[in-house]
Amino acid sequence: MQRNNSDEIVRKILKNIFLGLTIIGFTGAIIYSMNYPQYPQNINLVLSLPFILFLTPYLFLSLYDIKKVESKVEVIPRFLRDVVDNVESGVDLISSIQATTGNEYGVLNQDILKLTNQLSWGIDFESAFLNFAKNVGSKELERDFLLVVEARKVGGHVEKILRELSYKILTESLRKKERKSNLSSNTFTGYVSFIIFIFIIVLVYNNLFVGLGSSLSSGNAAQAQASTGLTSMYLTVLLILSYELAILSGFLFGLMQE
Repeated sequence: MQRNNSDEIVRKILKNIFLGLTIIGFTGAIIYSMNYPQYPQNINLVLSLPFILFLTPYLFLSLYDIKKVESKVEVIPRFLRDVVDNVESGVDLISSIQATTGNEYGVLNQDILKLTNQLSWGIDFESAFLNFAKNVGSKELERDFLLVVEARKVGGHVEKILRELSYKILTESLRKKERKSNLSSNTFTGYVSFIIFIFIIVLVYNNLFVGLGSSLSSGNAAQAQASTGLTSMYLTVLLILSYELAILSGFLFGLMQE
């Protein structure tokens, strides 16, 4: 249990470090791009490095945490049903929760063990139950469990609420998977649109800006130097816009999925 807590703390620290380095790296890359537009090849490398070195590890760590929370939430309905079955068999709620420690819930085992330990230490049910939701890491689950706590305070049938809650969580999980499946075609369309955008940028640069630079460079040496700088500046602007669209489109696709 302590090892899991330490792993979570280490991941959180690493995520904050990588996120900070990403912001600093992209800021420095943009400043470099504005100050040295005559070196578009270097700009492309400078803009890529923060993403490869810092943002990618941050995204992988974040994705790992999200998948871990989702896998826990998927097991919650089975855990709640087992608790309700124990209550309906005549066992009180606290003992019903403690009796589930002998069952196998995969990634949720450690959180259930924490919950039962807190209850055995004399911590009140409301605090232990809400701490359990916080340990799972789902804000929606915290709101749902708060409803259970309030229902228990007013003397409601907690076992009925827990059973309905298990159905609700299971239904929401299935609906979320269905929405992701339905939006997969839109996500694919977005990726195709981005590829077309990149293709248009390449065409515009090669056929317009390079040609414009060649026509200007047909004069004297000063005009040739000016055309080279102008062409490099156009390429720099297009590179920056391409990275901006790639990042914002990625966030937009992720927002659509969620």
